[in-house]
Amino acid sequence: MRYSAMAMLVCVMGVAAGCTITDTAGDLRGIKGVDGDKLTHINTRSYAINLFMEKPIVGDATLNATVQRFADEAKKVGATKVRIVQSDTSVMWWFPPLLGFILTPVYTNVAGDAILP
Repeated sequence: MRYSAMAMLVCVMGVAAGCTITDTAGDLRGIKGVDGDKLTHINTRSYAINLFMEKPIVGDATLNATVQRFADEAKKVGATKVRIVQSDTSVMWWFPPLLGFILTPVYTNVAGDAILP
Protein backbone atom coordinates (compact mmCIF):
# COMPACT_ATOMS: atom_id res chain seq x y z
CA MET A 1 0.00 0.00 0.00
CA ARG A 2 2.78 2.40 0.89
CA TYR A 3 4.62 1.89 -2.40
CA SER A 4 1.46 2.29 -4.46
CA ALA A 5 0.77 5.62 -2.73
CA MET A 6 4.33 6.73 -3.51
CA ALA A 7 3.95 5.69 -7.17
CA MET A 8 0.66 7.57 -7.39
CA LEU A 9 2.29 10.69 -5.93
CA VAL A 10 5.08 10.52 -8.51
CA CYS A 11 2.49 10.20 -11.31
CA VAL A 12 0.59 13.24 -10.05
CA MET A 13 3.84 15.22 -9.87
CA GLY A 14 4.64 14.24 -13.44
CA VAL A 15 1.27 15.39 -14.72
CA ALA A 16 1.39 18.70 -12.82
CA ALA A 17 5.00 19.46 -13.75
CA GLY A 18 5.75 21.54 -16.76
CA CYS A 19 2.86 23.91 -16.26
CA THR A 20 2.69 27.63 -15.57
CA ILE A 21 -0.14 29.32 -13.72
CA THR A 22 -0.68 33.07 -13.96
CA ASP A 23 -3.07 35.19 -11.92
CA THR A 24 -3.79 38.85 -12.63
CA ALA A 25 -5.48 41.55 -10.60
CA GLY A 26 -6.44 44.56 -12.68
CA ASP A 27 -9.16 46.11 -10.56
CA LEU A 28 -7.28 48.14 -7.96
CA ARG A 29 -10.33 50.34 -7.21
CA GLY A 30 -8.75 53.39 -8.84
CA ILE A 31 -5.54 53.25 -6.82
CA LYS A 32 -2.45 54.24 -8.84
CA GLY A 33 1.08 52.87 -8.54
CA VAL A 34 3.88 54.55 -6.57
CA ASP A 35 4.76 56.86 -9.48
CA GLY A 36 1.10 57.52 -10.32
CA ASP A 37 1.05 54.82 -13.02
CA LYS A 38 -1.97 52.71 -13.92
CA LEU A 39 -1.04 49.09 -13.31
CA THR A 40 -2.11 45.46 -13.17
CA HIS A 41 -0.60 43.05 -10.63
CA ILE A 42 0.61 39.73 -12.08
CA ASN A 43 1.67 36.57 -10.24
CA THR A 44 3.27 33.78 -12.31
CA ARG A 45 4.20 30.31 -10.99
CA SER A 46 6.08 27.62 -12.94
CA TYR A 47 6.37 23.97 -11.91
CA ALA A 48 8.87 21.36 -13.10
CA ILE A 49 10.71 18.18 -12.20
CA ASN A 50 14.50 18.26 -12.24
CA LEU A 51 16.93 15.37 -12.41
CA PHE A 52 19.31 15.38 -9.41
CA MET A 53 18.04 18.84 -8.37
CA GLU A 54 19.73 20.62 -11.30
CA LYS A 55 18.72 19.49 -14.80
CA PRO A 56 15.11 20.15 -15.88
CA ILE A 57 13.56 17.02 -17.39
CA VAL A 58 9.83 17.85 -17.26
CA GLY A 59 9.02 21.53 -17.65
CA ASP A 60 11.27 24.51 -16.99
CA ALA A 61 10.92 26.29 -13.66
CA THR A 62 14.11 28.33 -13.92
CA LEU A 63 13.92 31.98 -12.92
CA ASN A 64 14.75 33.07 -16.47
CA ALA A 65 11.93 31.05 -18.03
CA THR A 66 9.42 32.21 -15.41
CA VAL A 67 10.36 35.88 -15.91
CA GLN A 68 9.87 35.42 -19.66
CA ARG A 69 6.39 33.98 -19.05
CA PHE A 70 5.68 36.90 -16.69
CA ALA A 71 6.73 39.36 -19.41
CA ASP A 72 4.55 37.57 -21.99
CA GLU A 73 1.55 37.94 -19.69
CA ALA A 74 2.37 41.62 -19.13
CA LYS A 75 2.36 42.15 -22.90
CA LYS A 76 -1.06 40.47 -23.12
CA VAL A 77 -2.55 43.07 -20.75
CA GLY A 78 -0.93 45.90 -22.75
CA ALA A 79 1.97 46.82 -20.46
CA THR A 80 4.87 48.93 -21.67
CA LYS A 81 6.99 48.35 -18.54
CA VAL A 82 7.09 45.91 -15.65
CA ARG A 83 8.20 46.18 -12.04
CA ILE A 84 9.10 42.82 -10.50
CA VAL A 85 8.35 42.94 -6.80
CA GLN A 86 9.27 39.42 -5.69
CA SER A 87 10.75 36.20 -7.06
CA ASP A 88 11.42 32.88 -5.38
CA THR A 89 12.59 29.43 -6.44
CA SER A 90 11.99 26.38 -4.26
CA VAL A 91 13.79 23.10 -4.85
CA MET A 92 11.89 20.48 -2.88
CA TRP A 93 14.62 17.83 -2.58
CA TRP A 94 12.99 16.48 0.58
CA PHE A 95 9.69 15.60 -1.15
CA PRO A 96 9.14 12.70 -1.68
CA PRO A 97 11.68 11.14 0.70
CA LEU A 98 14.76 9.62 -0.99
CA LEU A 99 13.19 9.84 -4.45
CA GLY A 100 13.41 13.64 -4.16
CA PHE A 101 17.18 13.51 -4.62
CA ILE A 102 16.72 11.91 -8.06
CA LEU A 103 13.45 13.42 -9.32
CA THR A 104 13.19 16.80 -7.63
CA PRO A 105 10.01 18.92 -7.75
CA VAL A 106 10.81 22.60 -8.35
CA TYR A 107 8.65 25.69 -8.51
CA THR A 108 9.41 29.34 -9.18
CA ASN A 109 7.20 32.31 -8.40
CA VAL A 110 7.50 35.80 -9.92
CA ALA A 111 5.18 38.59 -8.79
CA GLY A 112 5.10 42.15 -10.00
CA ASP A 113 3.25 45.01 -11.62
CA ALA A 114 2.55 45.54 -15.30
CA ILE A 115 2.67 49.29 -15.89
CA LEU A 116 0.03 50.32 -18.41
CA PRO A 117 0.28 53.33 -20.73
